[in-house]
Amino acid sequence: MRLLNVSTRELEEFHGTEIPQYAILSHTWGSEEISLPEMDAIAKYRRAQRQPTPHISLHPSEHKAGYSKIAYACVQAMKDGYRYIWVDTCCIDKRSSAEVSEAVNSMFGWYQRAAVCYAYLEDVHFDDYTEGYLTWKDHFNNSRWFTRGWTLQELLAPRKVVFYARGWRLLGTKSSLIKHVARTTGIDELTLVDPKLIHNASVAQRMSWAANRTTTKPEDQAYALLGIFGVSMSIVYGEGANAFLRLQEEIIKRSDDHSIFAWGTLGHGDTGLPHHHHHVDLDDLDYDDMTGTTGVLATSPKYFAGMQHVITVPPSTQDTSDYAMTNKGLHIQLNMTHPNDVPEHTSTTTHLAILNCHLEDDPSARLAIPLTETAMPNVLLRTRWLRPRGTATLVSVTDAAAAKPRLVYIPNTPAQIPRSRLFEEVILVRAPDLVAPGYDVLDVRAGEAQWSREFRSIRLTGVDYNAKKGAGLFQLAVITFWNKHLKCGFVVRVLVEGTSKVVFVDLVQGLKHDGSGGEDGKGLIEDARKVWEQPGVVQVSVRGRGQDTPARKIEVEVVNPVAPEGGDQELAEERKKRTNNRWVFRPDNELKLAGTVTFTEKWEKDYQRTVNAKIERKKKGAIELSMTSILWQAVPVAKEEQLDQPS
Repeated sequence: MRLLNVSTRELEEFHGTEIPQYAILSHTWGSEEISLPEMDAIAKYRRAQRQPTPHISLHPSEHKAGYSKIAYACVQAMKDGYRYIWVDTCCIDKRSSAEVSEAVNSMFGWYQRAAVCYAYLEDVHFDDYTEGYLTWKDHFNNSRWFTRGWTLQELLAPRKVVFYARGWRLLGTKSSLIKHVARTTGIDELTLVDPKLIHNASVAQRMSWAANRTTTKPEDQAYALLGIFGVSMSIVYGEGANAFLRLQEEIIKRSDDHSIFAWGTLGHGDTGLPHHHHHVDLDDLDYDDMTGTTGVLATSPKYFAGMQHVITVPPSTQDTSDYAMTNKGLHIQLNMTHPNDVPEHTSTTTHLAILNCHLEDDPSARLAIPLTETAMPNVLLRTRWLRPRGTATLVSVTDAAAAKPRLVYIPNTPAQIPRSRLFEEVILVRAPDLVAPGYDVLDVRAGEAQWSREFRSIRLTGVDYNAKKGAGLFQLAVITFWNKHLKCGFVVRVLVEGTSKVVFVDLVQGLKHDGSGGEDGKGLIEDARKVWEQPGVVQVSVRGRGQDTPARKIEVEVVNPVAPEGGDQELAEERKKRTNNRWVFRPDNELKLAGTVTFTEKWEKDYQRTVNAKIERKKKGAIELSMTSILWQAVPVAKEEQLDQPS
């Protein structure tokens, strides 16, 4: 270990039991930090200045802001009776990768062993007067020091931490400011006071402490947590987010804490979406993050946000089976049950896997993660649900006791796993002020559907890839819209061509309750059910073979996606029955889907009135609006490689 002599300002090396008592500095890095070679150069320059006649000139590096921090810390350490101090900027030779690796793995222990830690909060200004309505305590709570990844262990590991403001003004100790620190960090007071209690916290709790902290290098998000979890691993700068995955794998080797898999279950970090409750700009949505499947492990500490109150079930209450990461993924036995709080038409291939953890104030429920079946036996994928923020995936203890254990593999690379022969489309309903105001989704009929009211988005899963040899126009969903103020609504269906994956929306006309549905829209829902069960036909435009050949209209049978078990012959027979021997899509027929959508007269007038108002405000003719593109946007999120390409 290399320490800085506070009197001579020279670096000295110590080993094992020879290491003396020392102070340690915690700070946030700036642009003018002092490195080890610069510190050696300063020491050499000082020695030269003392021989034979002392001079008062300074080495150029001593004018840097980083050196003033070191000088402050040295003076304070001398006052407190310590001969040595450790500073991360100049006590590690960053030219040596081996030394950097050793330092990163040892750093938590070095801070824990220090007699005192000086936490220098450069952006906190201590004054005897208030700045408007702000005092130094407000600046303290908002300090950059509390947002950096490395300073988390520098806060937790030392028993004694002394905070200093800009100009080395004393603010107080970790103990005297405990309530401010606890409120700012989300860490309970007992853990802050006694470092030995760190390892009593669940994995999810410890991860949550780092959820809102950032590091300059992505790898440091993992490396800064090594000591907090008591693990060591090789340091490989350049591996990016893989470092955090490796960290979790190391934790799994040493712990049976299920809360490491509970990330995102409380709705605070499982989508990475903007935190807006009333309006979400669809252009800002990350569709890959919002829906689909994900690895069993989190890719960043941010996904543990809001998990500071998740604790594990005591071993005396519930035993935990062994589990491990394998080449097929996490091999684990979990109790599973079917979800009972999802939309009516969600597939039964989704399970809730119950974890041995719960909220501190609610031991009557267990946290659970959704898993979906794949084409591989006993290989399940973790699924992201379109749940509103702030709602938990919880299963009561009674339901958990009735759940059945199952030994499964959960991969961390879902893209490499063949799912059921399906593809997914995300259908997004545009903001209501762009269409007729007041209309909302009342009912969704689909083989699989998840409707998020907050993000106004529907995830639909549908077409069997085997089916493209037999038929190609599928009805993914029938959706009922309803205006509770006007007591009227309409029904649309989402159609997709199985080969090209083109999606379009068709307004269903000629319904029994066309434009009305009673006080609550139940009549329209009944109509929608019949449309779902009996899709019927649509008229599409077929492009002519030559320029002089006009387009022609053809009626095409619409079918609901089916996934019959068995070979192609059985599939062909099933498709023949479903299509009633009508003409169906094939790639060589050059069919193009109709690009227009018609709406009921009243709804179209409401829509056009809204559009006209917007056009007036932006000068008429300045923008061209398409009814279809404004109302719907279809985005493929999980298309697999096509399995049986047509010849």
